[in-house]
Amino acid sequence: MNPRAVQSERVEREQNGSPNQIEEDDYKDLSSPDTCSVEIQTDVDEQKPSSNNSAPLPSMELEMAKLSEQIVEMHRAVCSYVDPVTKRENFDMKMETETTKIAFMNAFYNPEMIGPRTPLDITGRRVATVKDVMDEWKRNFVLFSDWLRALPEYNQMSIEDQIVLAKNRYGTFHWWMCANWTVQAGCEGVCYSNGAYFPKQPEAQCIPDVKGSSGRMYDSLSIPIKELNLDETEIVLMLAVIIFSDEITELADLTPAGKEHVRMVGNRFVRMLHHHVNSKEYGEAMENGDDTQNSSESQAAVRIAKMMILLSATTNLVYLTSDNIQLMEVLHVVPSEYLCHEVQFIQNSYETP
Repeated sequence: MNPRAVQSERVEREQNGSPNQIEEDDYKDLSSPDTCSVEIQTDVDEQKPSSNNSAPLPSMELEMAKLSEQIVEMHRAVCSYVDPVTKRENFDMKMETETTKIAFMNAFYNPEMIGPRTPLDITGRRVATVKDVMDEWKRNFVLFSDWLRALPEYNQMSIEDQIVLAKNRYGTFHWWMCANWTVQAGCEGVCYSNGAYFPKQPEAQCIPDVKGSSGRMYDSLSIPIKELNLDETEIVLMLAVIIFSDEITELADLTPAGKEHVRMVGNRFVRMLHHHVNSKEYGEAMENGDDTQNSSESQAAVRIAKMMILLSATTNLVYLTSDNIQLMEVLHVVPSEYLCHEVQFIQNSYETP
């Protein structure tokens, strides 16, 4: 997506008019992901900024900022979901005896069948074992399911299109989350959500990373993310942009309506990202005049362009680690004998026509 192409146009406010209002019910119950919405109005009238330095931000800027805050709160809520200890213990006991395979659709809409919602432990305090790799795959898949199903924009799609999008976005979701966790933990490798990390150094790896995906992620994602010093809002909005990026080859199986929906929602999130990035320099620009404002807008455009490069890097990681299955990169090319049945049945679902 071209960030310059999605910059919203400035529209003069009518003399006696008033800006359109965002629904107050949006995101009002953040304890349930099903209530989270990022719907925005693209034709909202804006007030002209006055020459007074104390003038408020244009109405559309305020609305964009509000929506950005709300999706961040939704993200925090989803990441904080934790199952009771008794439920986690019962799941472990069940997995010791149960070997029934489950279809991908059932696994996605009932993620508790894959694994419990354990607390996210983003510390990277120990080198990952094979069990850590498998546990991370399951926990991240549950997080992925919760996150997608928290967005009405996703639920507005047909079930068929939902499954197509879910099957083609887990890899990018996983890499983006792990790359940011790596920056947060400061470890050299792929930081997991269970306190472990998969190291870049081959001699320390529990499973051979034959394609060097862990090193590629660190160099092409974690280092640039650290250099850009992305704030929490930028991280979350970029995740939404990644999920709803309209890659034609990846989403070829979407219905025409599904493709149009993904395109529109993706562009909407890019506009939200643009407004957020631009607002970071807005106050300083207003204080120093138009020249500084133009410079600030230019800097915002460059920053967004660099973020879009991160989107490409995330997608390239999926292509690097799997030619046709968007899940194997998480396992770092794990031999089949190491695959637990939960991972195997979802892998098989990708291979089934």
